[in-house]
Amino acid sequence: MTSTNINPVEQAASNFRKLDIDDRLVVLGSLFSKVSDTISTSDIDKLPTQKAAELVAQIQQLSPEEQTFALRDLLPASRNDQDETILDPHPSKATLELGRGGTKIPKGEYGALNAEAKLAFWYYLGQRLGSTIINIPRDYVLPEQATAVLNDLQSLSADDLVSFLKQVLQTKV
Repeated sequence: MTSTNINPVEQAASNFRKLDIDDRLVVLGSLFSKVSDTISTSDIDKLPTQKAAELVAQIQQLSPEEQTFALRDLLPASRNDQDETILDPHPSKATLELGRGGTKIPKGEYGALNAEAKLAFWYYLGQRLGSTIINIPRDYVLPEQATAVLNDLQSLSADDLVSFLKQVLQTKV
């Protein structure tokens, strides 16, 4: 019998990438809102936080609907997204996005952040969910696949969780 070692971090990242953008946002929001209280200020101070904090401040200035669009645009942003508008794959949603002219948040600035700065960005967002950043809707029902990803993440160690986050935030999903 052949045994295959499956890296739980790689498996969780792979499953995360299969989720649609809203489910990825909910998973990240849930994850960061849960862990933001457990991360020490000294750990955050070690991260490159200035640009991350500036981007979060820009998002806070948007309406709740615009915040949602901005986060949908930013999550998959990579270094190559300097001037791209990322559209929803659903045709009617993409048409709405085209009509509104994209978000006012510079995706290129987010895409150019390194993994540690993106961790800081999402940490800051997680801290502000439900206050100055739009919260996950109370009636949002997480699909089974997204629930499975969240359950898998709960079993990871803190170091593995950081590895997972760096993987999914640094690469285009």
